[in-house]
Amino acid sequence: MSTTVSNDERMLKGIRRVIPNLNNTKYKGQDGRIGIFGGSLEYTGAPYYAAMSALRTGCDLVHIFCVKDASFPLKAFSPEPIVHPVLDQYDAIKQIRPWLDRLHIIIIGPGLGRDDKVFKIIVELISICRDMKKPLVIDADGLFLISQKPDIIKEYPGAVLTPNAMEFSRLVKGVLDKNVQPTPMVKANDVKHLADALGKNVIVLHKGAKDVIADGHKGTEAVSCGLAGSGRRCGGQGDLLCGALAVFWWWAICAGNNESALSPPIAASYAASRLVRECNSSAYKLKQRGMLTTDILEQIQPVFARIFETHFNK
Repeated sequence: MSTTVSNDERMLKGIRRVIPNLNNTKYKGQDGRIGIFGGSLEYTGAPYYAAMSALRTGCDLVHIFCVKDASFPLKAFSPEPIVHPVLDQYDAIKQIRPWLDRLHIIIIGPGLGRDDKVFKIIVELISICRDMKKPLVIDADGLFLISQKPDIIKEYPGAVLTPNAMEFSRLVKGVLDKNVQPTPMVKANDVKHLADALGKNVIVLHKGAKDVIADGHKGTEAVSCGLAGSGRRCGGQGDLLCGALAVFWWWAICAGNNESALSPPIAASYAASRLVRECNSSAYKLKQRGMLTTDILEQIQPVFARIFETHFNK
């Protein structure tokens, strides 16, 4: 067995330990209440994919906080997520605050858009979440905001940034004032340097031909996931990653450090990366060049069962 396979199996073994059992004594919300801040006039698919990925992975409730124009299609897509059309309201923060205590993990960015008024609300939201020590997953236009205002996330007490190649290049420029050409084959050291600059509890998950995960703790090494996947890069897969990551992170927090040698956000990042890549591979076998993200979403349940529960060990 190769070193890469051995490392992947070691990672999976640790992750399987944090997946909660299903039993009749649980209450609604116990396995995860996820909040997604995103959804604009142009982009409604992204928060939908993130929400449905979280629900299919196994959380109990998902709330989407979006602008009013995004709320109508989001409500029409599915009755499953709870939709709050508040991001473009004058008292948005006042309406959002009461929900934050109920939410376990916050996702910022899917379909957010780049409206300055919405960005101002997100900056205030991140400040509030920092005081609450609320775990954040930041993607898409949330990362564009971070590249413009990196101080709002530096030394955050628990955040995962999930850039693709272009988003990573912008972040490196904004945080380190260095130019890095976008490439699907990023160097692990480059990911590590960015994480180091952001703080020890900020994790960077660079999405590419091989996903590379690094935190800001001095002396730690990057973790990678390059198994499965396919050459079909339909839009929306990053949104699936965000949703799954948030759920795995909450489960890892609930399990505690004794259940896995990995830190909860690192374990969650690897688990989500592995799940989405395997779902991509399974969907591609069925639909090939015509594969869509909706096809990948449908693979979450069988793939989850195969890689996380077939050899389940507590």
